[in-house]
Amino acid sequence: MKCKLPRLLTAVAVGLGIAGSATAAELELRAATIGSQQGIQMAGLNALASHVAEATAEGVEVRLFHSGALGDQVSNIESLDTRTLDIATIETPITTIDEDMGILSLPYLFRDRDHVASVLGGEIGDALKQRLQEQGYRVIGFYEGGFRHITNNRRAIETPDDLSGLRIRTPGSRQRVEMFNAYGANASPLPYPELYSALQTGVFDGQENPLVEVEASRFYEVQDYLSLSGHVYTVGFLLMNEARFQDLPDEVQQALLEGGPKAFDATADFGERADQSVIDLVEQNGMQVNEVDLDAFIEASQPLWERFTQDMSDEARELVQRIAEHP
Repeated sequence: MKCKLPRLLTAVAVGLGIAGSATAAELELRAATIGSQQGIQMAGLNALASHVAEATAEGVEVRLFHSGALGDQVSNIESLDTRTLDIATIETPITTIDEDMGILSLPYLFRDRDHVASVLGGEIGDALKQRLQEQGYRVIGFYEGGFRHITNNRRAIETPDDLSGLRIRTPGSRQRVEMFNAYGANASPLPYPELYSALQTGVFDGQENPLVEVEASRFYEVQDYLSLSGHVYTVGFLLMNEARFQDLPDEVQQALLEGGPKAFDATADFGERADQSVIDLVEQNGMQVNEVDLDAFIEASQPLWERFTQDMSDEARELVQRIAEHP
């Protein structure tokens, strides 16, 4: 039986050297994101931090670091491993922990936000959490990274053929690079903090990200076209080291796990509001916005499902089928 919260937190605080600091909290948990202060990841972390503070009567402070202040997502995972970081927002690099998590980045796997919420909030979401827990990581909750769309400086993208020859920046994901190359683009990865400058100087013609990032990172200042492809939904993970999670008092664990769904709801609301507001914003700043031929993109994407899953486990391929068929 674990000690009750106040007594144990005092002991932990002393051990961490934070007792007697200016903060009123008895325990500080460090949480990092590469997202901007006004971005969707911070909306989720703020919701988590608020709930944890309330649930622990201000006994626990989740201290937030944004804009990659503590490194990129891969280095954040390494910091979780060394327990110099408590919580991280992880998206595409989740595949560095479990390659089978690449199934979540299959093009046009998720139909809409209702489909996403139903999948992640049920047995499939539990199965994903269990896989990562077996590898030493606790998923506090999921969050919305968002449906990804294409911006560029060359032309409106209506079909995959329109991407031919365009230099497109992607995250550090083999799947994403291969996907855009299959569409005809010249795709390559680049760390996110370097992206604005690379677009501004013409190193890349375009990029693909959720609408919230087009606003948060002000890509509308350096891009001319926004094409609403919705080619991938980015599932975000609020991740902890499992051993670190188990070291926390029961009350803190419960507060974190209760805060996870609140973070998901906050990011989903953020993303939904942004769908129209970002379009209005970029149009006001001179960008041309267009719909794409979804049937053409879906048809071009179908061969990629087999290619991307052929080396994955039977369990992963089964999960793809379950997600695709999930109501």
